[in-house]
Amino acid sequence: MFMKIQRAGLLDSFQDAGRIGLAELGVGQGGWMDSLSAALANILAGNDREEAVLEMHFPAAQLSFQAPVSIALSGADFDAAIDGVALPLNRRINLPAGSEIVFRKKINGQRCYLAIEGGWDLPPVLNSVSTLLKSGLGGWQGRALKKHDKVPLKFKNTLLIEQVKVSPFFVAPYMWYRAAPFHVFPGPEWDWLSAETQKQIMETAYTITPSNDRMGYRLAGAPLEMVCNKEMKSSGVLPGTLQRLPNGQPLVLTADAQTTGGYPRVLQIAAVDLSRLAQLGTGDSLWFSFIEMDKAVQLMESQQQWLQQTEVGMRFQISGYS
Repeated sequence: MFMKIQRAGLLDSFQDAGRIGLAELGVGQGGWMDSLSAALANILAGNDREEAVLEMHFPAAQLSFQAPVSIALSGADFDAAIDGVALPLNRRINLPAGSEIVFRKKINGQRCYLAIEGGWDLPPVLNSVSTLLKSGLGGWQGRALKKHDKVPLKFKNTLLIEQVKVSPFFVAPYMWYRAAPFHVFPGPEWDWLSAETQKQIMETAYTITPSNDRMGYRLAGAPLEMVCNKEMKSSGVLPGTLQRLPNGQPLVLTADAQTTGGYPRVLQIAAVDLSRLAQLGTGDSLWFSFIEMDKAVQLMESQQQWLQQTEVGMRFQISGYS
């Protein structure tokens, strides 16, 4: 059993939680950009949260399935359809053999996640099947999917599915699409900025430029003026680290970020906001607000509690749905 790529998308790759604990070896974590949407898709498909999903950008691939499958879509809305019939987000969907999914237009968001019950049969590399595109590791042959690829599935669906069937159970996504400041902490080199710049960066919006990918988003806005011109040694960075580039503009690192960098780290976006960041793209704006650590932990706990409650509820509902 396999999934076939009838037409390649812009940049479709398999991602899971990434390669955790290897930063000291220079291996970045990588993995899905929007962990909440990926987890939700897996829950709806009947998988563990950590199962690999297909992360898609628009235009996304055209996919076909040789055998009956149960799937779920979450994250960005790319107007998925089969034979002209729209497929909803955030629901479990049973598909008969021969089903072919197309993504017709981008309605909102930047990354759509497809989970399939049981997942894909992919060999792990360094304890993860995530695709690290820059290094050619993991996923399907270490690269984005191409036309005619046939990716094997791990699970054989024994359901007799004769037509598309959408579960009546719907999960409203967490509030990651709402317009709100991104919660930040001062970075290690925050004090290298002038007092005027420190005030300005917290009061004005920055725009994501076309130079954005899974490694980072270059931002455009008022330049970040420095009062310190020290030589900086390469130091640890994380997804969400906001660095000041030599031209004075900010760069915020994302999932495929390197493990060290030599640019001043002026802010760090709280982990609770990284899924929302993942759904922004060229031309979108972001602005910042300081948060205390205990409040950031509280928000993360609330987010994870929502996910856990969703998982428990959907396990019960899915067990009675066929």
